[in-house]
Amino acid sequence: MLRTPSDSEPRPKSSTLFNSADADLIVQSSDNVHFHLHKNNLQYTTGGFPPVDISRDEDLKETVRVTESSVTLELLFQFVYPRQFPSLRSLDLDSLLLLAEAAEKYQVFAACITCVYQLRDFEQEHPKRILEFAAKHDYHELIEDVQPILADTPLKELADILPDGVFKDWSFFRERHLMKIARNQFSNRF
Repeated sequence: MLRTPSDSEPRPKSSTLFNSADADLIVQSSDNVHFHLHKNNLQYTTGGFPPVDISRDEDLKETVRVTESSVTLELLFQFVYPRQFPSLRSLDLDSLLLLAEAAEKYQVFAACITCVYQLRDFEQEHPKRILEFAAKHDYHELIEDVQPILADTPLKELADILPDGVFKDWSFFRERHLMKIARNQFSNRF
């Protein structure tokens, strides 16, 4: 028996949180889960979600496929509805970074700032990963948070992470830090 493409693809599941019958947009995750959303919520709470044609026929639901997993989207979309935002405290760093990258990609601003604050919990254990995210998305406060932690790290290890403007400031900070250590060591000898 020949299989058609629709026979070989598993039927999409629907999100339990985002399955409203009056939704006018379906977002399909990379793992084939449908999120039934309202375009107005996306329009007013995001700045970069895949463009949707607001003027389309109200009876037709547009489907947008995205590269993020259902786990990431389930959290992300909770930030686009008027409700209490989810706690991110139980997320491991990898999951939090996936959510943070999705929030940045689609400009879900409430999720962006929530992720940035939660990333601070990982500064001591994973400062380079935090620095990489902060530098990529221009979060100077996060960059400043990890500077003292990474001050002894050779610049060649950070050169590919830091953008040019940040690299210059980082170099000056590192030089001041190393000179302070040298002065302290010298004064402790005498």
